[in-house]
Amino acid sequence: MSKDWEKVKLDEICVLNQSNTGNKFSFDEIEYIDISSVGEGVLLDTQKMFFKDAPSRAKRLVRNGSTILSTVRPNRRSFLYVKNPKPNVIVSTGFAVLDPLLSKVSSRFLYYVVTNQSFTDYLTANAKGAAYPAVDTEIIKRADIIVPPLATQRRIAAILSAYDELIENNSRRIKILEEMARMIYQEWFVKFRFPGHEQAKFVESPLGMIPVGWEVVCLEDICTKITDGSHWSPISVDKGYPMASVKDMHNWGFWVNECRKISFEDYGKLIKSNCKPLRNDILIAKDGSYLKHVFVVRESIEIVILSSIAILRTNERVNPDFLAMTLKSSNTIARLKGFVSGVAIPRIVLKDFRKFQVICPPISLQEKWFNATEPIFKICCDLVKKNEILKQTRDMLLPKLISGEIDVSNLDIPIEER
Repeated sequence: MSKDWEKVKLDEICVLNQSNTGNKFSFDEIEYIDISSVGEGVLLDTQKMFFKDAPSRAKRLVRNGSTILSTVRPNRRSFLYVKNPKPNVIVSTGFAVLDPLLSKVSSRFLYYVVTNQSFTDYLTANAKGAAYPAVDTEIIKRADIIVPPLATQRRIAAILSAYDELIENNSRRIKILEEMARMIYQEWFVKFRFPGHEQAKFVESPLGMIPVGWEVVCLEDICTKITDGSHWSPISVDKGYPMASVKDMHNWGFWVNECRKISFEDYGKLIKSNCKPLRNDILIAKDGSYLKHVFVVRESIEIVILSSIAILRTNERVNPDFLAMTLKSSNTIARLKGFVSGVAIPRIVLKDFRKFQVICPPISLQEKWFNATEPIFKICCDLVKKNEILKQTRDMLLPKLISGEIDVSNLDIPIEER
């Protein structure tokens, strides 16, 4: 590290939570970001609502160049660099909002400093509370940060941003492809405009009118197994086998590298208890934001799961991808409310879930749909794998760059002013 790098307190280079909305804004509608809206540097969605109907947690306005990071259960997934937001974007008080003092720090460099693993470890070590461990603003303000001259900050940010831009581009492609697959499903199985629908006749069913030859079935009729993962949580170890919970899921699989590890002995016990998913199993987020993630296991992986995740193993009457898409549909999520218990942490009750009804077309039509959409699923999986490699490379470089271990002061690379 060069001698012109300087140690400062975080609040010397940025302002925390400077915009508490109160009732002072003129706009009537807002776009609200809560913890579930953000995933590892990516904005998944916003909730559009009237300001008067917004939850009490909606109190912080974001600006271009703001960094937001979760203060509840600090982790390296719930953070975001804000780019060109609409003027009415407000985030939950579950986030800290950091606005850089641009004369002292590059906004992008600040983002990378506070999303580095060592900073997350600092927050985690200072979190308070059992059920919902959180850090307060003073802890964040007092954090020691080492900053180089602005030109060096911008070079570092440019290198790391190149990786993030590739990840964002891939993520946008995945989102578009997911929407394409969803639209084909909607067209065939919700609007009933499937191949040959012109000759179809319809009959009444418990879920409305359906084509002749289609059925309404309970999940237990089309699954050989409906269960969940382990209700016992083994102790974590430094080196071992991954054990996943809902927080480790994404739309296409697990963040395996971020799962906690358990011993070989405990892993073996959980395999014997059928807590290891198999190829073509459907895994669903059962607890918390239920059905937030639903995916088919594409290939066998060495992992076991906790009880917050349910396993559905289908029989010959249903294609796993078709059932997974059915479970992800908005109609299913709306109907599933009657099969959920709990207020603070809603969860699917499996004994009731087994009786949950879905529409089941002939397997031949399901397979025809799968043949049309499988290339889309394959591209999505390939892009997810590419993003994993990009993230691993970026995360390997990040601590070395922001600590000065890798010297970039003489690199001739394009840099942004912010």
